[in-house]
Amino acid sequence: MPRALLTLILFLQSVSLAAASEFSVFHTALFGSSGSVSLSLAEGRPARNPAFDFDVVIMLSEFDGGGTVLYRDRGKHEASVRCNPPALVRINSADYAVDLAARPGTDWKHDLWAALCSAPVS
Repeated sequence: MPRALLTLILFLQSVSLAAASEFSVFHTALFGSSGSVSLSLAEGRPARNPAFDFDVVIMLSEFDGGGTVLYRDRGKHEASVRCNPPALVRINSADYAVDLAARPGTDWKHDLWAALCSAPVS
């Protein structure tokens, strides 16, 4: 199967999951009992730049300790993700290497990469 077609299929799977839950949370930072901040995929599409696989828009939400939304950032925080080595997340024109050995939940870039690039294939 051509790589572009496989990328599109995986992307559509992740988009359909995101649509089912409004926004697909890929990373949450907890601040004890005082609250949390979640990063979600608000939009996504195959990357325009052939060096990357996905272009996404990230949304930030802050919650209090009880789960009530305190703040939802409606800004368009755009990023590009490359799945194949070297794994990268690009914000504006800066490339950030993704540590594939990072534990889930410890680095938002790893969690974004994992949400898009390690989807199971049946």
